[in-house]
Amino acid sequence: MKKIAFGAAAAIALTLTTTPYAQDSQAPGYMIANYTIKDQAGYNKYMEEAGPLAPKFGGKIIVFNLNATAVEGEPKKVMAIAEFPSVADAQRFYNSPEYTAARKFRVASTEGSVIITEGFVPPKQ
Repeated sequence: MKKIAFGAAAAIALTLTTTPYAQDSQAPGYMIANYTIKDQAGYNKYMEEAGPLAPKFGGKIIVFNLNATAVEGEPKKVMAIAEFPSVADAQRFYNSPEYTAARKFRVASTEGSVIITEGFVPPKQ
């Protein structure tokens, strides 16, 4: 009987302390870049223009490593991840006139990839 009561109390405590997720919670959006710098001067121009833009679109840089190495696959020198409130916000940033102007410097000075993807929202418990 004590085991059942203890188990019930533990289940209630767990339920009360678990963070609930709304059924319609919106997944964050991510812009993930992985590239090698081929022209440092051009890349510096990109950073000058693009650096301050993400916050204007609700984004925040959560990873930016200029000397990233790969554990698997081919290593790239830069790994950057920006998080946005949604994929739509990430796309709005990427397609904005300000970032489009800066992006031309990155494209001309680097080799690699940039993707936009949706994050994970845990199901409602």
